Amino acid sequence: MPRMTELYNQILAAGPLDWLALITSLAYVWLAARDNNWCWLFAAVSTAVWAWQSFVVYQLISDGFLQLFYFVMAGVGIWRWRRNKVGLIEQGSTQEASLDTEMIRPNRDIQSMTTREHAYVLLFGLLGGWAMYMFVSSIFTSAATLPDALTTAFSIATTFLLVWRRLENWLYWIVIDAVYVWIYFNTGATLFALMMVINIGMAIYGYLNWRRK
Repeated sequence: MPRMTELYNQILAAGPLDWLALITSLAYVWLAARDNNWCWLFAAVSTAVWAWQSFVVYQLISDGFLQLFYFVMAGVGIWRWRRNKVGLIEQGSTQEASLDTEMIRPNRDIQSMTTREHAYVLLFGLLGGWAMYMFVSSIFTSAATLPDALTTAFSIATTFLLVWRRLENWLYWIVIDAVYVWIYFNTGATLFALMMVINIGMAIYGYLNWRRK
C-alpha cells in the first residue's frame, strides 16, 4: 500500500512547522464551524505557515498566494465578526463588553445566499481561476495547474462568504476541499490530503450547525 507508506513516512518526517500548520488549520475550521470568533486567530497562524509550505516545499504557487490572502482576511474576519456580535449594543456599552464575550459570541446574522450571489461566486471562480492560471503559467510554467488556480479563485470567493456569514459557504468548501484532496494526493502531500478529508467532515458539520442558528 504505497499511499499508506507515503503517509506514514510524511508523519515521521513532519517537522514542527508542519504540525503547527496542521493543528492550527484544523482548529480554525472547527471553531468557524462552531461559530466562534477565535477561529480567525488560528487562521492567521496557520496561513502564514501554510504559505511557506506552498511556495517552498510543494511548488503550489496559486495556493501560496491564497494563503497570503487568507492571512489578510483573518484580520478582516476578526473585525467583521466582533463588530456584529451578540450583546454589543450601542456605543455606550462597547467599553463594558468583555473581550471574551466579543470573541466567543458573534452576532447570529447568518444569511442564505441569493441567486445573484451564487452567480457572482461562480463567475469569479471560473474567470478568476482561468486568469490566474494564465498568469502563473507565464511565470512558473512547471508549477502552474488549472485545478490549483480554480480552487484558489473559488477559495477567495468562499472566504468572503464565510466572513460575511453566508450559510452556503460550507457547501462551497466541501467541493473545494474535495478538489484539494485530489491535488495534494497528486503532488505527494498525502498528510495534507488527509487533513482536507477531515476539513470536508467539519464543513458538513459547519453547514448543519449554522443552519440551526
